[in-house]
Amino acid sequence: MVVAQFKALALACALFLVANWQLVGELTVSNSWQLFPNDVISEVFRVTTIIQNLDDWNKWKFRSAAYLRFYYADGSTSPAYYIKVNDTPILRDFTIPAPLLDEGYLIRTPMIIRASRYLPITPNDNFAQWALKLEALL
Repeated sequence: MVVAQFKALALACALFLVANWQLVGELTVSNSWQLFPNDVISEVFRVTTIIQNLDDWNKWKFRSAAYLRFYYADGSTSPAYYIKVNDTPILRDFTIPAPLLDEGYLIRTPMIIRASRYLPITPNDNFAQWALKLEALL
């Protein structure tokens, strides 16, 4: 059991450090859905969150997370994946659902929106601003 966990950790570290990553985009999270500028085929992503004003984040404004989902060419969307702000980049696996794979829908467009219990009544300016950088494994 411990050996398997060590091997999985070693593989994750290798993917994180050595793998080739394609920048999908970097967007400042807001109260509206935003499409990333690039479509993706990958199912493995590196997610980096960047706090734009640490003073606002720590003292003055509401904190938030984000929902990430994928839009497919047939008009369907994936479930919303909850993304928290982290100090370090994280690897996430967002698989393409089997029915869409079977129909050949491999290309998808990621999109994000702010996630907070204070929505929709709180204006965008009352939240500490942060960006989400999304990279796809090549």
